Amino acid sequence: MSSASGTIFRWPEPRCPSAFRLCCSFCSDGRREPPMAASSFPRRMLAASQIALLLLTGGCWSNKEIETQSLEIAVAVDVPEPAASERELQRKSPGVDRTDRITSTYQLILPSLIGDIGGSTSDETSSSPFKNMTQTGDSLLENVRQLSLRTNAAPLGHHLKVIVIGDRLARKHDLMTFLDFFFRDNDIRLSPLVLICKGKASDTLEPLYKGDIPGFQIPETVRNQYRNNKILEPIRMYNLMSRLHAKTSFLLQNVVKTKEELVYSGAAVIQGTSGRLIGFLTEKDMETVFWIKGGGRKGGLLKLDDPELGAPLDMEINSVRSRIVPSMADGRFAFRIELEAEGDLMESWSYKDAGRGGVSEAFYAEVEKKLERKLKGNADLLIQKLQKTYGADAIGLYESVRVRMPKTWSRIHADWDRHFAEADITVSVSIALKGHGATELT
Repeated sequence: MSSASGTIFRWPEPRCPSAFRLCCSFCSDGRREPPMAASSFPRRMLAASQIALLLLTGGCWSNKEIETQSLEIAVAVDVPEPAASERELQRKSPGVDRTDRITSTYQLILPSLIGDIGGSTSDETSSSPFKNMTQTGDSLLENVRQLSLRTNAAPLGHHLKVIVIGDRLARKHDLMTFLDFFFRDNDIRLSPLVLICKGKASDTLEPLYKGDIPGFQIPETVRNQYRNNKILEPIRMYNLMSRLHAKTSFLLQNVVKTKEELVYSGAAVIQGTSGRLIGFLTEKDMETVFWIKGGGRKGGLLKLDDPELGAPLDMEINSVRSRIVPSMADGRFAFRIELEAEGDLMESWSYKDAGRGGVSEAFYAEVEKKLERKLKGNADLLIQKLQKTYGADAIGLYESVRVRMPKTWSRIHADWDRHFAEADITVSVSIALKGHGATELT
């Protein structure tokens, strides 16, 4: 193109706008048109992704230094009984407006001490990584807030592992009333294990030896149920909430504190209609509960002390199958409970039937019959206790009615414990000894 002065004007060579200096088709095909505006899109995307990364890596704006917190791992609740420190505080600072309804004891892990303890080898400088704080007040929420006046490390409930309930409190109030705080508080998960203590629940949080942390030890013991049939399936907060809402009776594992140890011993019977503790089952009862609930579980043993054998005999349980068949006639329920089990004869102090070839098959057949009779007798005693003494279906026979007779269940579930107490219940037992060990080898 010529200008007025006669000089020739030429279009300048276009520069590639690509951030990576890659040649595009507009530069290479010889055309003089500038590149399209769409070529700036990759740069915009790169800038947007960098801004997004800055936002995502900004950290937690609501973070709290763990050294300034105390981690709540266990809570024990009892009838009101102010601790000595609380009584002294009331004397020195009277006029506190409260009505004592509940005493709660909190086991708090102190992260600021854990590092010091781990690096210390001197008895003089080491101390416990936790402390127990007891507070009495109108409610659990008030008790937790009152702790803020007594410690600079605010308790955090995210790591709560176990809640222990004193039996006197459980007899006095519906469990739903004083556990309502734990159900509602968003800082507390619904996974903590719930136990009953026959005695003061706060005693279970006292260490038995140096380095013992009861808040960890108590819930871990439930893992031993595969070795002992006196331990219930764990009841956690979500299980407990559903059972309390359903108004059906159930069992809670009982824990007992002695001077030297902490023991799982028996279970508490919680009445469905009232939500309160009405009694306890023994360890022997718990063995029978294990059989009736079945579920394919194994673990534990069935012990036989027979005068005819003159010595103890123990069968280790390999499998248990329970079949509960309900029926109804003339407004009265009947249940047929069929128990089947397989096990190994693990120990016997009786060899009166042993010959030169080892223990005879007749001996094992006799043992099976004796074990069946013993288990049936134990089951009859347990059912009689639940029907006549407590009038509560704490072993869950109602589940078979709910599943097999749903229309009937929807009509009578509100008054189920009465129907259970009047029901006819029969038990049949079949036991097979599959393993005999090396006793018969010669």
